[in-house]
Amino acid sequence: MQVLFVAAEAAGLIKVGGLGDVARELPRQLKALGADIRLVIPAHRDIRAEARVVAEFPVRMGEREELCTLKEADGTPVPTLLVGSERYFGRPEVYGYSDDAERFAFFCLAVFQWLKGTDFIPDVIHLNDWHTAPLAMLIKERGDENPALSKCALVFTIHNLAYQGTCGYEIFKLYGVGDSAFTPEGVEYYGDFNPMKAGIGYSDRFNAVSATGAREMTVEGFGLEGFIGVHKKRLFGIPNGIDQDVWNPATDPALFQNYSVENPGGKRENKKQLKKLLGLDARGGALCGVVSRLDRIKGSDLLLPAAERIVKNGGQMVILGKGSPEYEQALKKLEEAYPGRVAVRIDFDEELARRIYAASDLFLMPSRYEPCGLAQLIAMRYGAIPVVHRVGGLADTVIDEGAHPGEGTGFTYGADSANAFIRGISKALRMYESERDGWRKLVRRAMSCDSSWNRSAQAYMDLYRDAAAERIQGDKACKRKKRSARINQEA
Repeated sequence: MQVLFVAAEAAGLIKVGGLGDVARELPRQLKALGADIRLVIPAHRDIRAEARVVAEFPVRMGEREELCTLKEADGTPVPTLLVGSERYFGRPEVYGYSDDAERFAFFCLAVFQWLKGTDFIPDVIHLNDWHTAPLAMLIKERGDENPALSKCALVFTIHNLAYQGTCGYEIFKLYGVGDSAFTPEGVEYYGDFNPMKAGIGYSDRFNAVSATGAREMTVEGFGLEGFIGVHKKRLFGIPNGIDQDVWNPATDPALFQNYSVENPGGKRENKKQLKKLLGLDARGGALCGVVSRLDRIKGSDLLLPAAERIVKNGGQMVILGKGSPEYEQALKKLEEAYPGRVAVRIDFDEELARRIYAASDLFLMPSRYEPCGLAQLIAMRYGAIPVVHRVGGLADTVIDEGAHPGEGTGFTYGADSANAFIRGISKALRMYESERDGWRKLVRRAMSCDSSWNRSAQAYMDLYRDAAAERIQGDKACKRKKRSARINQEA
């Protein structure tokens, strides 16, 4: 099966968040399952890989043209193409610009243009999040420009429904698609263009990154629940995984001391050394870790009352993340209020993140919305017991020890409130402090969880086959319809 995997970022080349991890690991796993797969991402400025130019061509955007320089990266796990434009991608950040919708319109149009001229005609084109979703619209609405593309099955993965790329009608016009697509049943959204709707509406299959997340988005879909409901027969839920070789406390070079489920003693040394590094008191109870983007969706506001309760109970807290200035400033004030008890680092620092996973006794995730989540999987791998809001992928991947004594892998809570979050933390702290043997068994269960990509990659292969089979049947039905119309016309 030939697969084109299209994304805005990919770890190993450029990474901002969980999408980058998926775009690195999933294609590699699909290749291992026998897929002939190509990855294509924008040629962001900070990509350091050696690459060679394989093509240059103009890309029409509305009434003007932009030049695309297409490169192939060297030394990547799967063949990887980089879509280059100094104007759009020669910038220090991957996202966050006022013209992001135009930047990724260029990316989609460039990939579409390349597909019209390449010998590689995929059986499946796998699109990821709003940045790549309009490519589905291009293939369906402008398919007559390359009839071979009509045989390509389209799979669209929603990694984060909260970000939809909604923009003005003028961006829609850049795609060269007729206004018949710009309707509420199509890609129009209260007078604007919604790229996420393009991925949902034009794909043969679309999926959330957890089963619970798939159910949730038909009820609370950030304004798209009705539209998703119309198309829910094509909606599936497939959880993400992690590379258990990369995330392995037994071999992780970032740690102060390596350890494993069989030899867990090194975790204590990591806790001791991290406290020293961050200026926390050497003595103290449970260490509660947070590695997160700092914003309301991640429940960052709930960390403030939680920290106060943790400190009063004799525990300590370390927080690593960046995001809203409001939360950054509030958390720094919290650090000032509890010197030696709370440490806050406003940064994205992978080495420090790994050390926090390794040192923490508890790992806190009060997310209001978490499509899948990778941090809780990593935390369990490193023996940091997650305390999570029971939503999305968190509900699917963390078994609550309170509800299932002796079988759990963490603690969950239901209501979106500081009180509920604190109650979840309190349950974990009580077990940590008073049931040491039970706690050690809980840590072993968490560390032994299979969070690899194996099952998820196979689920994607099955989804690809279903989408391809439906595309073939649809193509045959379309040909029959055209043949009947021609016969009727001749008659």
